[in-house]
Amino acid sequence: MKLLDLKRIHQGKYLSYYVASYLNKDNKIKEYEFISRDPNLTKESFGSNVPAGVGLVPFNKDKTKIVLQSEFRLATNHFIYNFPAGLIDKGETAEIAAARELKEETGLDLVSIEAVLPPSYASPGTSDEEMKIVICTVEGEIQESCFVDEEIQARWFTKEEVKKLLEEGAYMSVRTQMLLYMWIKE
Repeated sequence: MKLLDLKRIHQGKYLSYYVASYLNKDNKIKEYEFISRDPNLTKESFGSNVPAGVGLVPFNKDKTKIVLQSEFRLATNHFIYNFPAGLIDKGETAEIAAARELKEETGLDLVSIEAVLPPSYASPGTSDEEMKIVICTVEGEIQESCFVDEEIQARWFTKEEVKKLLEEGAYMSVRTQMLLYMWIKE
């Protein structure tokens, strides 16, 4: 594949819509549509992303429980089980953003970080957005999200409760579903 051109088609408040023209294996010009948080992508800068967000995998101290939140996601028109996550603000590290997002969305405090994984793509079929995943220990009392434009209900789940969610086919993000499946199998 060879990138020939990149054009921004629409600029929204948070996302930009692009069309990439490329040469496929048959030497034919094709177009591919995607979104980006970067409103200034160029053919030259495309592919040199900076992680835009963090996702947390929050455990209690003995790893017998995990925090999940059920959040109404407008793009799906459903409540989706997911881990706390959000954008990294200008000047923040992934670790600082993780603590802030956790507090804003759940009221919990980040106690320790086990690992910060290298950046990975959030949804590579539709976006160039990269995230860092923060595996951590958290504590405190769960509180309602402080955002009026987000409907989030967080709570602690045991492995048995997670197993039931998976068996019932609860709506989840793919990364949440995969991690939860691995967690209940260990």
